[in-house]
Amino acid sequence: MKPTPTHVSSPDLTPWHGSNELALIVAQEGQVVAINLALARKVGLAPEACVGLAANSWCPPEERAAFNERMAAILARQKPSAFEQRWQTIQGWRWIEWEATRVTGGLRLVGRDFSRHRLAEGHFAKLSQALEQVPVGILLTTPMGHVQYMNAAYSDYSGLTLEDALESDVPLLSEGHPSEASYRQFCATVAAGSVWQGTLQCPTKDGRLIWERVMVSPALDSSGNVTHLLCIRENLTAQRELEEKLASVERRLEDELSAPEDDSQIEEAMFTLLGAASWFGQAATTVKGAKEALNRISCLTYDIAQRLQSAEPRKIIEIASIPLASLIEDCASSLRPGLPAGRIIKIENSAPLVRVKGEAWPWTQALTLAIKHFVSGVEPKITLILKTNYLKNPKDSLIDTGTLRLEIKREISRVRRKKAGSEERVFRDSDLAFIAGVVAEAGGNILSGFETPWVDDLVIELPAVKD
Repeated sequence: MKPTPTHVSSPDLTPWHGSNELALIVAQEGQVVAINLALARKVGLAPEACVGLAANSWCPPEERAAFNERMAAILARQKPSAFEQRWQTIQGWRWIEWEATRVTGGLRLVGRDFSRHRLAEGHFAKLSQALEQVPVGILLTTPMGHVQYMNAAYSDYSGLTLEDALESDVPLLSEGHPSEASYRQFCATVAAGSVWQGTLQCPTKDGRLIWERVMVSPALDSSGNVTHLLCIRENLTAQRELEEKLASVERRLEDELSAPEDDSQIEEAMFTLLGAASWFGQAATTVKGAKEALNRISCLTYDIAQRLQSAEPRKIIEIASIPLASLIEDCASSLRPGLPAGRIIKIENSAPLVRVKGEAWPWTQALTLAIKHFVSGVEPKITLILKTNYLKNPKDSLIDTGTLRLEIKREISRVRRKKAGSEERVFRDSDLAFIAGVVAEAGGNILSGFETPWVDDLVIELPAVKD
């Protein structure tokens, strides 16, 4: 009679004799009683050589005591138990998922190698972490466009969350296409397994429209069928707004350079240059930041200055005068209906009958620019206060002359307004230079507002005559 092979000497291990699953019997003292051929091959030994070895000898040294404690606990409970354990094999360290069952004389361990799955989970965790940190939006959808994953960057700038997309089934891939034909072309492209790219204007959760550069790449299975769509979205709104601002500035400069000498745009250019000179005069000994801003303005106004040098000299005429306080009231009344939500303009006029030098159109333009920049910002509530005050000159008793002080300041619901980004400086500095030119033409001075433009209060003093 043939002796029973050592690796199947235990009846409790017989069902796993020809199995690919890993199996062994461990005595209460911790040594191997029996082992099947699949596990023996896994550890690189003959079955007979494994019998009598400590089962924990294939565990990492620092985990052997914990392995023994787990075996003792399972024996004491007398209930099947599952656990994971690193195991030394001829392939190196592998993750084995064991199921332990109490049998006569010890424990039967039946396991499978799930190292590939464990590594995949680790790689997936790293990939997920990377996707959450990239500065562009990442979406994963079904072939029909139903969102299954959304990273933090997309949630931040769109206002949408994954829960929003799942609950209301937001059609994120169909929004923003300029026409039905464009959307059909997009669907045909991704359905064919090709990558689609384009620029779309899409709504955010609060209804704002933003520009996005979008790339949609289909994921295919082994049969070539589209299983998922990977959508990469980059918020281009700030870039598009900058491009529009620069284009506006460029168009304005071109108009100024091409207009006849008597056109009002040439006069606007002169105000801008005069204001830049006034700005420089005040900044030369005090504020470094204003010098830097002047350098930016000079790039815009150089060509205008060249044009004005070749123009006919301005005729010396008497400058008109206007009731500035009344003009402020009219300007604020015309702008209030178009203000964004949360923006309020308040007028505190204590000098309604005072006149200053200048014409209505440059002063209206200067006030409109000031109001527009001071009410802009990310704060939910902004109150703009325009305050005038007349100071009579006590030295002049014959004529009722004095100084008109105009203060433009903002009150906000949160923190102090931050400085403008570099992409907005050219646009805003040019406007402040124009305002300074209007003030200088009227014989006045800007006392505050140059150091951090559109952040500090704008304080202007002008020679005035009381009606």
